[in-house]
Amino acid sequence: MGRGGSSSSSSGEEDGDAEWRAAIDSVTAAATFTKRDSNGFPSSSSGRATLEDEEENPKPQSIKHYQIKALKLLDNILDKTIEVVAESTLVLEKDPAPNDAGVRLFKQAPRGIVFDHRVELHGPKKKPKIVPGEELDENSKKFRKKLQSAAVEGADIIATARAASQKSLAKLEAREAAAKAAAKREEERVAELKKIRGERWLPSIARQMGVSTQRQKHNT
Repeated sequence: MGRGGSSSSSSGEEDGDAEWRAAIDSVTAAATFTKRDSNGFPSSSSGRATLEDEEENPKPQSIKHYQIKALKLLDNILDKTIEVVAESTLVLEKDPAPNDAGVRLFKQAPRGIVFDHRVELHGPKKKPKIVPGEELDENSKKFRKKLQSAAVEGADIIATARAASQKSLAKLEAREAAAKAAAKREEERVAELKKIRGERWLPSIARQMGVSTQRQKHNT
């Protein structure tokens, strides 16, 4: 009885080990990559070569689930960030601008014809900040006040012109009145001198009066 129980338990353990090894072999076979030739078909090799390879090279370890996830994540990152270009374009470096202007026949030749310097107008470096205006309601009092202040009526223009003409006319009348008053004062002064000194000085004073009246005419 004891021998039969021990033999059955050992056979069960061997069967479990065989199943476990078969599962590992299937996983490793699915994870490893087969060698392929240039046409895309797997390379044919003899059974002896495969056996020798298996003896020399141990079987690779099975890839775990988190490793597969990490590989997929890295592939997605590389596909999104790296751009594959078929032909690389050569970027030519620009020659540094010469300090002196002019035409040179050769690179090491002295400076020849020098052109006049041109004043280049540069635009604004910063983009102007345009602030939107306020939205006004056409029926509001504020809008009506602005409209009345900006509007011009013909009657107001005529009234302003009349006021300006009256002001200039009043200035002209004041000048004429001042000139008449000055002439009247001069006549009164001459009359007083006639009473005091007599008629001898009249020719000389007449010449002076003529000169003074001419000056007054020119000034007016």
